[in-house]
Amino acid sequence: MTPATPKRLSVVGRAQRSLRRLSRVEVTALCGVAALLILAVIGPWIAPHSATTGELSERLLSPGTGRWLGTDENGIDILSRLLVAPRTDVVVALVATAISASVGAPLGILIGFFEGGNRRGAKLLGEGTLRLLDVVQAFPVFVLALVLVAVRGPSIVNIIAAIAFVNAPVFLRLARSEMLSLRERRYAEAARAAGNSDLSIAFRHLTPNALAPIITQISVTIGFAILLTAGLSFLGAGVRPPTPELGAMISTGAKYLILGQWWPSVFPGIALGLMVFLFATVGVAIVRLLEPASRSAAGGADRADAGVPEPLTPAVAPVGAANTEIQALEPAYPPGPPDRNDDAPDVLAASPLRSLVEDALTAPDPHGREIVLRVSDLTVEAGSGPGARPVLSDISLTLHAGEVIGIVGESGSGKSMLVRALLRILPEGTRVRSGEVNFADRDLYALDAAALRRLRGHDLSAILPDAKSALNPVIRIGTMLEAAIRAHRKVNRSEARAIATGALEGVGIQDAERRLKAYPHELSGGMAQRVCIALSLLHNPMLIIGDEPTAGLDVTVQRQVLDLMATVINERTAAQLIVTRDLGIVAHYCQRVAIMQGGRIVEAGPTKDVLLRPQHRHTKELVSASEHGHAIGTPRPHAEGSLV
Repeated sequence: MTPATPKRLSVVGRAQRSLRRLSRVEVTALCGVAALLILAVIGPWIAPHSATTGELSERLLSPGTGRWLGTDENGIDILSRLLVAPRTDVVVALVATAISASVGAPLGILIGFFEGGNRRGAKLLGEGTLRLLDVVQAFPVFVLALVLVAVRGPSIVNIIAAIAFVNAPVFLRLARSEMLSLRERRYAEAARAAGNSDLSIAFRHLTPNALAPIITQISVTIGFAILLTAGLSFLGAGVRPPTPELGAMISTGAKYLILGQWWPSVFPGIALGLMVFLFATVGVAIVRLLEPASRSAAGGADRADAGVPEPLTPAVAPVGAANTEIQALEPAYPPGPPDRNDDAPDVLAASPLRSLVEDALTAPDPHGREIVLRVSDLTVEAGSGPGARPVLSDISLTLHAGEVIGIVGESGSGKSMLVRALLRILPEGTRVRSGEVNFADRDLYALDAAALRRLRGHDLSAILPDAKSALNPVIRIGTMLEAAIRAHRKVNRSEARAIATGALEGVGIQDAERRLKAYPHELSGGMAQRVCIALSLLHNPMLIIGDEPTAGLDVTVQRQVLDLMATVINERTAAQLIVTRDLGIVAHYCQRVAIMQGGRIVEAGPTKDVLLRPQHRHTKELVSASEHGHAIGTPRPHAEGSLV
């Protein structure tokens, strides 16, 4: 049965629904700021009296004596001046904050994104900028602004420039700190693996996730800029009378407080505090309105799989049946504590098993298929100098077109590090010490950044673990797909949209147009994994590397996803490398398998031979753990009660 098409809400309806997510204080702040902005435009036209000239005969009239809020020492109506003052205070604060944010935030994003990288110029620029900021921020903000205005003169332009100058470092440091965290997220790694440029990753994929604190800081800074403008005027270094400005009004009216004439300074003081409060509060409200929310039009997680077709008929039994098959064909190996010395890397390097492993993974293809990937003696180390330690040691393997190889190992065995080395997205602080990664007759580590970016996501694609974290949480699915398409093809938006729709339909997602408008949190785990598969297959890659492609999914959805991958990849004769901890997946979907431990491949060969006749002690442990229903990489009880 086809689900009913959800009713579209009008603009007013969507606005009402969004406002219901806010508290009363936040709604009041939004309305108050809107009123202030309107007042900054129409204030001079609605003021009942002149805001710059008055009658000396009417000076210091108390509130209610013909004037609602009284008059000041020059006989000017205070209400009229308060209605006109936002044109000065609010406009100065908005312009100054816009300049400081537009200069500081992009610089912070660039510095944070490239900090600690391999680009010497970017590192020097970032370090020099941060040291300069240390000098600037060593001075009190108000004192520095006061000095700058005093040197240049108390004009509106100079006040704006001074406020922008003292606030720009705040945005720079905030954006930098956010970017240092965001660049390590899984979706940043996925964007890099898809072939996006560094600037695209920084500004298109990561910056939207940093908008919440930046928007909040903007609202706070606007309030602070209003205070700073008022403070400068209070000291006589800011806006000069008779221009209506709250700080100047407070300053001129303060001397009459001792005479009991409080209204010339109290009313402007209340207005100043209210303006600062409204701008400080509205930032939180705007952030909440911008957060992607579950929408009935896009379907929530509980409905995300509605309408998905029946799973493809598997060519083999379900994944979970592999353990039973292995157990029936070969007696289980009794669990016992391993002899750690037998598996030490130096012993393995000197043993005949090393050559057997290399032969099994680098042997010529009996079907004569071309070599897609060749890894030769790859060693990756973490750290530098005498303290450097290897995290991958002497990895060698060959992958042919249309072949599927499984990489199996417990947590910490180096599987994910191998994936990152093959994609050339190694974490900061690690480097390739020796060896080669040759993809399609090209040495990946000899390519420049532009050539490497053309390969990633196009010829060399990846499915990273945990689909939800690999999808950018604040970007719609369609936007992500379009970005990946336009990173490698010269097409317009409508053409990219059509390709994206076809990609989702190709992985079994019905109503693809509606799914393109969804955010990742509106998809179930299985649906999100299908989107990741669609992303990896956009450009018909020669090699797909799946790092725990079904992690976190239940067994039924795992089978659907893996069957889908196998069917689509077989149709395109792509090679595939599956990294997993599940021997059942390897038994059903891989022609060859390599077992990893401690950053080395300790055993390799045809899948059936390795799983039914394991030679290495660690392989026997993994097979035994799988037969007894324990997940690889998790502790299992030993016969004597200890944990292995």
